[in-house]
Amino acid sequence: MGDVVRRGYLLATGMSSAAISRAVDSGRLERLARGAYAVPAPPGHEEPPWERYRTTVLATAPAFNAVVSHESAAVLHGIPFLRPARSLVHFTVDRRHGGGVRRGAHIHPRPLGRHEIVLVDGARATSRVRTAIDVATTGDLERAVCAIDAVRLRRRYPSPDDPAPVTVAELEECLSGLGRRRGVAVARRAIELSVDCSASAGESWSRMQMLSAGIPLPRLQREHVLEGRQYFADFDWGPLIGEFDGLDKYGTTSRAVTGALAEEKAREETFAAAGIEVVRWGWRTLRAPGRLPLLLTTALARNGLIEVSR
Repeated sequence: MGDVVRRGYLLATGMSSAAISRAVDSGRLERLARGAYAVPAPPGHEEPPWERYRTTVLATAPAFNAVVSHESAAVLHGIPFLRPARSLVHFTVDRRHGGGVRRGAHIHPRPLGRHEIVLVDGARATSRVRTAIDVATTGDLERAVCAIDAVRLRRRYPSPDDPAPVTVAELEECLSGLGRRRGVAVARRAIELSVDCSASAGESWSRMQMLSAGIPLPRLQREHVLEGRQYFADFDWGPLIGEFDGLDKYGTTSRAVTGALAEEKAREETFAAAGIEVVRWGWRTLRAPGRLPLLLTTALARNGLIEVSR
């Protein structure tokens, strides 16, 4: 999808209202929001759904005197949002009443301080702290933990462009400012369960599935020095380590993927030589109810770490 083009620009360049409508009907233009259009990507080059939603959010924001929030602010900040709807653009207004759904937008009337508003690619949006808390109050504990883990993350090898990790104190202060409302208890529990070393939403979701299934919780991101090299295990139970393989872990080019897979194979052989089993899973496993607990229970039993009743 190309850049967002406003109706006023199209009219100024000589297109009539009828011509704009014909372009939309024929598929040469795509209507993103009221008065906002883009040229669709050619077949086979479509944007990932989160990028498409991000573009829609940025196209919609100027039409509303409100602050982008919740799921929509999460996509602007790169904060994970499990099981997204992407059907509406969410905004928050600093008042007690007057919310609802209209013109493709969901308006949330909630307390909102000036310090909780930032500018992201030209759109006013809730800050990373406030966005994580808003996501956490949706009532879904897994979603809440994924979002809060993400903003708390202290990267092992940070870059200058990385945002500063959010502290537990900042999250708790933001939550207290919302007062008594639905979802606050879930958000509070999510803060308690959150960590600052979860490198992806997949790792956070995996941890919550382990907790729900009563699986012994592992040590996280534990360092191993084997054959003179340093490795970090996502989940560590001693003789067994677990690794979440995300979609972007192996790079975006065929050369990067080939190199990364070779590195992973060598890494696994190194752990095996040290008497440590490696078990892997990805998004497909997480999305299938009960599949990760079964995979881990079997591996833990195989290594004598738990007993499985027969």
